[in-house]
Amino acid sequence: MSPRKNIIAVAAAILMLTACGNRDGNKPPARMLISENDMVEILTDTYLTAGMLDISIMRETWAQRDSILNYIDVIKSHGHTLEQFDATLRYYFTEKPKRLSRLYDRVTANLLRLETEVMAAEAPAEPTVSGNLWPGNASYLFPENFTRDPVWFDIPAEIPGEYVLSADIKLFEDDRSLNPRVTVFFSYTDSTGNERRDYWREVRLMKSGEFVNVVTRKSLDSVTGVRVRGWLLNHDNQPGTWEKHARIANISLRVNEFATPE
Repeated sequence: MSPRKNIIAVAAAILMLTACGNRDGNKPPARMLISENDMVEILTDTYLTAGMLDISIMRETWAQRDSILNYIDVIKSHGHTLEQFDATLRYYFTEKPKRLSRLYDRVTANLLRLETEVMAAEAPAEPTVSGNLWPGNASYLFPENFTRDPVWFDIPAEIPGEYVLSADIKLFEDDRSLNPRVTVFFSYTDSTGNERRDYWREVRLMKSGEFVNVVTRKSLDSVTGVRVRGWLLNHDNQPGTWEKHARIANISLRVNEFATPE
């Protein structure tokens, strides 16, 4: 289920568990209405609370407590009452559905921002790599940056040596890409004008939900007209609508020059 649908489910559950607030379809008194900004913060925190209650150790800790009390604590922490929350949410449901939809969009944006911050914190510290030839972003988020882009790259090979591509890649279990992998090759033009490819070791990616340091390398003796090309998050074609769910960090392409004979 998407974050937005989960938010709606949590809000609906609270409404079903309460038996208070405005029910006649009229606008409640101003003192009973919570501002949109506060509602966004409350719904964000209630969603996070619902997620925490799914964790076994938390569920065991709070097993004897009525679940609605946990949500009441969240609402009170923002300086409001359950009655105000109930009245405001019911008013939006019945009288201001478009405003409610915008509110849910803001909550979803909050959750995506928090997820991005957590993922960045979990990523291994970015190393200092001298001579990094990677020309693109240092990191990519899916589907925030792209839905299913394979991240194509095309870099000139300017000196002989061992070329090494490294990246920390996390594929989530709900990633929908088919046969995800890192594909790299040396590309050059032969005497007939056709492209020739010398492929590196291709790295298959597992949907483990954990960052994995991916490294692939290949030596190059001559650099005349040679380019390093490939796809950082390659996949097989498939029909239908689907998205990738992945994180890529600490991307580097470097070259270890061959030792010069004395």
